[in-house]
Amino acid sequence: MSGLRKRWCVRSGAAGVVALLLAGCGGPESGSAEDAKAAWIDQSRMRTVLPDAQAMPGWKTTAALSTAPMSDRMRKKLICPNATQTGCERARFLGSVSFRRDDDRAEAQFWLVTYQNERDADLAYDILWKDTWGKNGTENVDIGTVGAERGATGGTARRNTDGFTAQVRVGTVILWVGSSAATGTADKDFAKDVTAMFAERAQQAQNGEKPSSALPGQ
Repeated sequence: MSGLRKRWCVRSGAAGVVALLLAGCGGPESGSAEDAKAAWIDQSRMRTVLPDAQAMPGWKTTAALSTAPMSDRMRKKLICPNATQTGCERARFLGSVSFRRDDDRAEAQFWLVTYQNERDADLAYDILWKDTWGKNGTENVDIGTVGAERGATGGTARRNTDGFTAQVRVGTVILWVGSSAATGTADKDFAKDVTAMFAERAQQAQNGEKPSSALPGQ
């Protein structure tokens, strides 16, 4: 990982609230990289999809990996803040994990929501993007052709930072990555690298494999 590529940290806001609950500009694109398989991911297997220390070399965990059944509180406050919680009514589990780099105070946070089947995840994707995650930025961010459906927005945030929020559907799961960096220091390739790593881990789990995708070492 290049020196610039290390300087990313998590966007504040809903991200931190997700971790707390578990512990206690553009729109989406679709279709260019369809999933090979779309198996149901249960709570045990979703823990293997969320990145671990091996997937994030040079980073340390700051908010422990957490998973929980999707509760009414999570639906109303976090993932589906619309009046009817549309898009979350068939969601099964929510998970998150956060990392930090001590040398440059960088952070990264990941979330995922699982569904029983691909149809439910597909139906939820556009709703979640429109009502929640697609509102986090003012400009499109290129994350390549990862997943079956994808979208990412970014721009200048508070405290002189640039950041992005990415949403990706891989089969029966919807993934999010939140990140930001000091203005002018961000390596834009990081958005592609980190979302590709996360999406590949989700696909590996649905293929019946042990997720092994990781960011390149320092």
